[in-house]
Amino acid sequence: MHPVKLFCWHFMAYPYLPEDFDEKYDSGWVTVPNALWDREQAKGLYQEYIDQLVYADELGFDGMVLNEHHQNIYGLMPSPNMIAAALTQRTKNGKIVVLGNILPLHLNPLRIAEEYAMLDCMSGGRLIAGFAVGGGPEAFNYDVSSPRARRQFWEAIDLIARTWTEDGPFEHEGPEYPLRYVNAWPRPEQTPHPPIWVPGARSRETMENAAERGYAYFLSSRSHGDQTRQAAQAYAKTMAKYDRTYTPFDFGILLSVYVSETDEQAKIESQEGVWYFLRNCLKGHLRTKGRTLTWGPGIPSASPESWRGFLEQWQFGAKQLGDTEDWEELDERASIIVGSPETVRNKLLALVEKAQAGNLLIQFHFGNMSDELTRKSMRLFTEQVAPALRSESAEIFARDFPEMADKETV
Repeated sequence: MHPVKLFCWHFMAYPYLPEDFDEKYDSGWVTVPNALWDREQAKGLYQEYIDQLVYADELGFDGMVLNEHHQNIYGLMPSPNMIAAALTQRTKNGKIVVLGNILPLHLNPLRIAEEYAMLDCMSGGRLIAGFAVGGGPEAFNYDVSSPRARRQFWEAIDLIARTWTEDGPFEHEGPEYPLRYVNAWPRPEQTPHPPIWVPGARSRETMENAAERGYAYFLSSRSHGDQTRQAAQAYAKTMAKYDRTYTPFDFGILLSVYVSETDEQAKIESQEGVWYFLRNCLKGHLRTKGRTLTWGPGIPSASPESWRGFLEQWQFGAKQLGDTEDWEELDERASIIVGSPETVRNKLLALVEKAQAGNLLIQFHFGNMSDELTRKSMRLFTEQVAPALRSESAEIFARDFPEMADKETV
């Protein structure tokens, strides 16, 4: 039986903020002044982060995960495809996951179809193609029309998939992207096309459209508990409407991990990086203290149905992840798991079993965490957490999904 898939997700945060950032600046997003970029300190920063992802491949992770963000200190990847291109030449085994290109921000989806096809060829067929509609800050940054963004998004995905699978040239008569000639070169190495993953924040439209098209769904949540299981159940129910049977590998979650020899040592070592991430990187996004320019269910356009579903789960005035005040509260959210190998293994296994999630996208680098500590955590994870997590998750999936025994997973 197939074990859980373990991916190393890197956000590439900006680690050189002044110590008084939280007191002097109102957000780490959109309006954060780019005068804070220190050219001298930042020399070699991208190389350090790329090297950490290469190390993940050497350690045996199932893949490396990248994503797209703009005008913020949270993630320095306005073009994740450039980082992915570097990884095609530096890694050998793991999948290269771009989760994902924010399609409404791009003028023409053919450009993304072509770049993803290049990456698939350059990596020897290791690309996983992620597509995102984008969160509120990105739509605000680029002045994207919110009502139009979702229409653009699904038309763009359908056009890209058609580009990869249908011989050209052909004409595309879509309302958002009318094209006389669609004849993209190159074509991807994988057939019929690279796996397509779509992240969402429990938007019913996203689940519906992803399920209808046969794509994997990833929950963009920074807290895990009952709602994570509910999201998996909702996606399974949605898949059933289209005669599809849910497996754990149709669903994934994002979480963060730091591993050290003991629980206390893990907290001591990770403390600076974790709280830099919470206080600074999330300010103005997942933290109520700070200027928030957009608010809602995490998407630039939401129907009344999605808003109703969102409000059923949301408590106005509720604390966000960045508002966390101490380790005890952080542990309750189950989003950032810090501890010994045994502690981390037990918590992750419980989450996998409860959520029935087959893909764990794990952040190991936090905020301004040093390269040494990041690599230590990754090494201890692969040596002392991953083996048992893989074997025990395989037993859980064999018990709960016996029909999946012979099914191929990404």
